[in-house]
Amino acid sequence: MSDMSPAPAHAPDNGADLRATSWPHSTTDHRYYNHPVRKTSQNFASTIVWTTFPFAMSGEASPVHNSIQEINDDSWVIGNQLLLSRRSSPLSAGPYWSDGKGSFYVISNPSYPLPPLRPLTATSNIQIVHDAGGVSAVWSIGDAFCKVKILDQYATREHITLNYLREKSPLGFAIPEVHHHAEYDGRYYVFLSRLRGQTLSKTWPNMHEIMKQHYVSQVANICKELAAWQAESICGVDGQHLSDHFLTRLGFPDDCSPQNLLKNCKELGLDCSKFYFYHCDLGPGNLIVDTTTRSLGIIDWETAGFVPKEWIRTKFCVSSGMDLPGNDPILKVDWRKRLSKQLENDGFAEVADQWIDWWSKKD
Repeated sequence: MSDMSPAPAHAPDNGADLRATSWPHSTTDHRYYNHPVRKTSQNFASTIVWTTFPFAMSGEASPVHNSIQEINDDSWVIGNQLLLSRRSSPLSAGPYWSDGKGSFYVISNPSYPLPPLRPLTATSNIQIVHDAGGVSAVWSIGDAFCKVKILDQYATREHITLNYLREKSPLGFAIPEVHHHAEYDGRYYVFLSRLRGQTLSKTWPNMHEIMKQHYVSQVANICKELAAWQAESICGVDGQHLSDHFLTRLGFPDDCSPQNLLKNCKELGLDCSKFYFYHCDLGPGNLIVDTTTRSLGIIDWETAGFVPKEWIRTKFCVSSGMDLPGNDPILKVDWRKRLSKQLENDGFAEVADQWIDWWSKKD
């Protein structure tokens, strides 16, 4: 079965895990910063209309990780608005995908009032694979994943970015297909296909050196491929907010508007004459590899957008969200250190030290 890690728990770009005040850095190179994370979240009170789920307590909205509830072993309700059913054949209309066992998952509208619902259990066909502190979660559903997150009304939606990428085909890498997306009650729902392979974070420890360098070179080439697409502002593909919180300062509001990110990048001394498309989170948990075919797929496009060119390499230097698993301070930064070196050879500059000074200074 293929493996996919749609939103690594350490990734800062999911809106829950950001940066911290202390920076114990790697023993290998002071530019490869490792840091703890602090929990925070944006104030979405002005943009969310909370719904009261039948399993919520005291009238409060249910946490995101409770978004999927069971009717029975073959039927589920998602966010009180979608009915997910497992059937022997797909419907003539509506989103569907394989369960990987000969049947199909089908999305349709539920009938009201809803029947009694029960929480998912350890033996349920649907399993949660990621839970980011109640603000985002991911479930494995057959050959697809369901991602649910608290809605930032100004941020570029992941399905919009994926559609943009589809229009740029052919690409030198695989991306998920969008089966369905929806927004209601202050939450964003997107159903994405599972890519064939395993995450690089799982395969890297047992990968021989030639294969490691193959994927380093391939991802660096993808950075160059994406950077060929340019824009006039720091934003998502539709001109909305680019949710890369590493471009906002510690102790300041998480304002990811194009205007504020431009101001911040100018303070950093970045070249803001042009902006280049970038994934912004090319950690090993977001890279799906098949070493038998040497293929590569990329997931988690929710923070992708147009940035100054120096930011492409700098992000590898400062984001511990791109670390490999484990506690060894040398091995855990091996991936992003190699990528940074390859990008340096390809002509990409970095401003990691300037970024640390800028991000942590007190005004």
